[in-house]
Amino acid sequence: MTHFISHVQIPVKNLEETIEWYVAYLDCEFLANFGDFALIRFREDRTNIFLWQTADETTATFSVKGELFPTIGFQVNDMDALCKKIVDSGARVYGDPLAPSVEEGRRFLKFFDLNGNMLVAHTE
Repeated sequence: MTHFISHVQIPVKNLEETIEWYVAYLDCEFLANFGDFALIRFREDRTNIFLWQTADETTATFSVKGELFPTIGFQVNDMDALCKKIVDSGARVYGDPLAPSVEEGRRFLKFFDLNGNMLVAHTE
């Protein structure tokens, strides 16, 4: 039996604006817009991201002992380029985007999309 994650789902306030942001700043591929939700994915991955439009006050971010954690993490090859794109997008960054590598050379960038959903990018 094969197991893989087929999709993840996150809430958004403005579907069109969010689609444009993910495509422009995270190089996501736009797949479809169904009115209430849309499908995107990272170009090198087959996991779909469902963007659900909602007026509810909710995000896909959680906390542990007061520290915020993302529900979606992804690996990048060029962290400096991503940091520049994220800062240029006006996104809120959690921590220092220019922080040096930690944990055996890994580098992390936690940031929020337009809707307050925290994401984390990392390099190996």
